[in-house]
Amino acid sequence: MILTIPPDDNLAQVTVSDEVDPYATSSTQQFPLGTKLEYGPEVYRYALEGGAGVEIGALCQSLVPLAGHINEVCGSSAVGDTTLDFTPNTVTTDDLAANELAQGYVYIYNGTGEGAKYRVKSHPAIVGAVSGTLTLYDPIRIATSGLVATVMHNKFYKFLIHPSPPTATPCGWTVTAVTASYYCWLQTKGPLCSLIDSGGSAVVMGQPCVPSAEDDGAVQIFDPDVATEPNAGVVGWIMEIGADAAGGAATYGFVDASLE
Repeated sequence: MILTIPPDDNLAQVTVSDEVDPYATSSTQQFPLGTKLEYGPEVYRYALEGGAGVEIGALCQSLVPLAGHINEVCGSSAVGDTTLDFTPNTVTTDDLAANELAQGYVYIYNGTGEGAKYRVKSHPAIVGAVSGTLTLYDPIRIATSGLVATVMHNKFYKFLIHPSPPTATPCGWTVTAVTASYYCWLQTKGPLCSLIDSGGSAVVMGQPCVPSAEDDGAVQIFDPDVATEPNAGVVGWIMEIGADAAGGAATYGFVDASLE
């Protein structure tokens, strides 16, 4: 096993045993979000479930960005600064809990300094419509002023089973049933069991698959002739054909995942 742990100053201690169980779940955080576990041909990422619980073999997606976190007012900073002020749009709706954006990103979309991104290290609780300070891992590279910026949560923060069709970036498959708000490992690469939707175009072994447009958490065959399917992006290759998932908890297929 190879374990790659990203820096996380908000996690007091990371204890690593000789072997890490990719099927384990827990109510408390053991590793920084996005920690990478390589086990033979398989790759896993450490993640936090979003609060609804997810069944085994389901393709999941990242948290959908809030509209009030996109293209919002951002303060000015000088080269070398390690903080940036950000104002969520609306009180209550767009409030941020302390360190909710930790390990996520802030993107500068407009104004002086546009085109840059910075990884968020920490921040206090921020109320919508009130400016709050984001502490960054890396210093500001381009002096900023008159900014409009977007903040994004860590890709593996509060993931959810992908709706059909998905509404955010696919982030991995559950390899065990995950309790609501528990931490777990999502598989992103290598052979795995996956919910299969064969209700539309026939699923064919050896062909690429995409997130299903009909069954939540399932994959279906990539069919360029169907307008909604190519837009979702290929997530793997069909190794063995299962029956129609019909919304979940039915027969599974075998997929070679290729999310990284």
